[in-house]
Amino acid sequence: MGLASKMAAIQGAQGALNSYATTTSAAMGRPGGAPGGAPGALGAPYGAQGGAYGQAQTQGYGAPPQQGYGQPAQPYGQPGQHMSYPGQQQAGYPGQAPQGYPGQQQTGYPGQAPQGYPGQQQGGYPGQAPQGYPGQGYPSSGSTTDVRYLIQVLSQTVQDQRLQAFYPPQVLEQIASRVASTGALDRIAAEWRLPKEIALDLVKISLFDVVILCDDSGSMAFEQNGERIEDLKLILSRVAFACSLFDHDGINIRFLNSHIDGNHINSEQAAMQLVSQVKFTGLTPLGTSLDQKILQPMLLGPARSNTLQKPLLVICITDGAPAGEPADKVFEVISRAHDELVRTRYGPDAVSFQIAQVGDDRKAEEFLAALDAHPKVGGLIDSTGNFELESAQMKRMTGQDMDPTLWLCKMLLGPIDSSYDTKDERARR
Repeated sequence: MGLASKMAAIQGAQGALNSYATTTSAAMGRPGGAPGGAPGALGAPYGAQGGAYGQAQTQGYGAPPQQGYGQPAQPYGQPGQHMSYPGQQQAGYPGQAPQGYPGQQQTGYPGQAPQGYPGQQQGGYPGQAPQGYPGQGYPSSGSTTDVRYLIQVLSQTVQDQRLQAFYPPQVLEQIASRVASTGALDRIAAEWRLPKEIALDLVKISLFDVVILCDDSGSMAFEQNGERIEDLKLILSRVAFACSLFDHDGINIRFLNSHIDGNHINSEQAAMQLVSQVKFTGLTPLGTSLDQKILQPMLLGPARSNTLQKPLLVICITDGAPAGEPADKVFEVISRAHDELVRTRYGPDAVSFQIAQVGDDRKAEEFLAALDAHPKVGGLIDSTGNFELESAQMKRMTGQDMDPTLWLCKMLLGPIDSSYDTKDERARR
């Protein structure tokens, strides 16, 4: 069952639950509603406790983004890289989170709070709520404390991802204040049914320009009865929604074969309209399209001219191994981009890569494994297997099933939060 099918099954089960709850509540003389606070449309993540974060909001995924802040000036970073580059600030960056402060990722599963953090999770996978945890310790949205927490999280990300060239401290305060004032964290937590710790992690997206490269090859249409296209639509709509909450720019979308471009996509409707224009045909020139459609015009060109405004988070969604180009093309273009960025004032952390799989093609799994194992490129990218594969890995690790929203969180955060990537790689070993 693909990601979209799993989500539909959850929604169907939730509808039945809500119907049953409404009937029984009316019979007992109480207002309708699922017991314990029914999950929203995305379904409750495993381990989540009923009513922990309030009811799902009525606003849909197509809501327009909130007004954003002015663009900052300069580049970003990639998880796991430690080389220095010209102009990079070292330890002591203003606003850096002290030991044990909220948002600082320690060893443990993604989303696990460090020792001493109110509402701390006691191990487990993202979204797993500890016993007796009702979201305690997290400040209400818009409060002064909330802004301080967000600044700490963003500052820690700037440190970890080596983004100091892009983000002077005053810019982080502007971002944190805007996110707090719009209620973005509460909304994403309610609509995706996420613990606040995971919602807090998603604020890191605001530091990046998100670009998605989509596989529009023929196999997307004729394999698995088109389920792969449905998975792609779901991913694009959810990512557009999430990114619009944290950055008014929305996301940019490119396709491997089609010349149709999507710029500043910030709603589910816009993402669906874009995909509806694309004809799924042709091969899978992943490396060629990545270089020509994203790295050269959006990253390396601006870096050469000293006009790169924000670091890029590049997410490639594919259903198979590259085809229609040399076998090592993807490795070559990622490696070459890294080497060129080293020579700029932005440094190699001006781009982070995610390669995510939809569908059950075995060659795609082998391709992701080869990327992970590559002596150079493996440290420059994060990879996410299809929903079934990642869910099976989590089942082995924790004994619990993965919720589709957590797959999406892993895809978004793996390249920019080393704790998500590290735990995934540990599971693969």
